[in-house]
Amino acid sequence: TRRETLLGWFYFLIYLFILPTVIDLARSLLGLTLSRSALNIVYDIINFVCIIGIFHTFLWASVKAAWATWKKCLRSTLQGFGIYYAGTLLVEVIIAPWVGPWFSNVNDETVIALSQEYTGLFIFCSVLLVPIVEETLFRGLAFQGLYRKNPLFALLFSVLLFAAIHLLSYIGRVDWKTLLICFVQYLPAGLALAGAYVMSDTIVTPILMHITASDKPMKKDG
Repeated sequence: TRRETLLGWFYFLIYLFILPTVIDLARSLLGLTLSRSALNIVYDIINFVCIIGIFHTFLWASVKAAWATWKKCLRSTLQGFGIYYAGTLLVEVIIAPWVGPWFSNVNDETVIALSQEYTGLFIFCSVLLVPIVEETLFRGLAFQGLYRKNPLFALLFSVLLFAAIHLLSYIGRVDWKTLLICFVQYLPAGLALAGAYVMSDTIVTPILMHITASDKPMKKDG
């Protein structure tokens, strides 16, 4: 709805630039000692609650549409995974001359490290809450809203933004060559998720892909 779109873009800015700072400020004012893993969990839960509050009409309509066309939804999910794995393989071939067998995506390393504490709750947030939040914002809001006007621009914008957001917190901490390689590694996921959305015409499909994906590049560091 128009209301969801306006509130969604407003919250998108908060999600990208403000919320982490607000959470850390609140922690400081309350005198709480929280680990980075705990802060990440708080961030995920707040995002999920806000997304459900803003987009409940859109999400419920999407669930009903997916249920009514479950075969198409399932087929699109499988096709999306095909795009993802083919794209990932292509990227690995392209970057192979510049990376060694030791190379690991910096965000993957962070996610693994954070998951060592509060493991069950962290996994719950990463596997269930984060996909709903990210797909609603990146595919439901950013991609779908622009797709109606300019499909190519919508695809490029959503794919590049999805890749960039996973690495913003590492700028200045990690050398640019490593960040560029990590950025390229996220492109197949963004492309596949957007493609699955177009093929199924319901946000449930990329959400299911994101939830069931076992590959780390679909995860994020809050």
